[in-house]
Amino acid sequence: MERIKIFKYLLMLFLTIIFLPLQSHAANDSGLLWLVNKDNRLSSSFEPVELGEHQGIKLHSAAKDAFMQMLKAMQSDGIHGLRLQSAYRTFNYQHTVFNKRIKELMAKGYSAIDAEIEASMSVQPPGASEHQLGLALDVTLDGSLTESFGETRAGKWLEERSHEYGFIIRYPSKKTDVTQIVYEPWHLRYVGIPHSLIINNLDLTLEEYLSYIKEVEAYIYWDEYNEYYLVTYSEALPVELSHEVVDISSLNKKSGYIITMRKGY
Repeated sequence: MERIKIFKYLLMLFLTIIFLPLQSHAANDSGLLWLVNKDNRLSSSFEPVELGEHQGIKLHSAAKDAFMQMLKAMQSDGIHGLRLQSAYRTFNYQHTVFNKRIKELMAKGYSAIDAEIEASMSVQPPGASEHQLGLALDVTLDGSLTESFGETRAGKWLEERSHEYGFIIRYPSKKTDVTQIVYEPWHLRYVGIPHSLIINNLDLTLEEYLSYIKEVEAYIYWDEYNEYYLVTYSEALPVELSHEVVDISSLNKKSGYIITMRKGY
């Protein structure tokens, strides 16, 4: 009996060592695409694991690395002064921010119900804020967060090029009917490459992108070299990227078309 127990322990240890890296990467990638909004809320106990820090502000380590690279690119283009104002927020902190906005509106004459509805158009309720993921970044030049930021050199640069570094403008001006959030040119969401490139190419929100990859049966496939592919079975793709065929027979599926690829983490 003792030998059997030892064998079972060694077997579990072996399987953990073999499969843990793959599970870890898969979780990281899928986490980058988590949809968090009023209809998809995080629990009060959720805390991101991979938190880094930039000038005293906590954020997901992957978002931090990409943000630093993007800052260097902006500075090379002569754009200076952009700084991080807010990133990771706890559930309780978001609760405080949301309630503060409601009280401000009620002081202006809104009823409690109308104040909550109006507040949720610019401040997400607790659990509905993607800041809790550590993947949402509010950036500023002068400490203010207003629509006019989109007209600055920094705001225009981010709209045109932030996708090259894995970010998207999470709440674009023409998609408020989809996001249910007013235009926020200062609010970036890190989704990683290749997702940010495809979202930009197709002019989608995160909500629309997640529906799109389901529609074309796309998914992330990891290979033994720690590289991943966004694969689809659809031959009619509305985006001009790589359409090479990848062998995924090992997953008991037919071969599909690669939408795009990037190196693993």
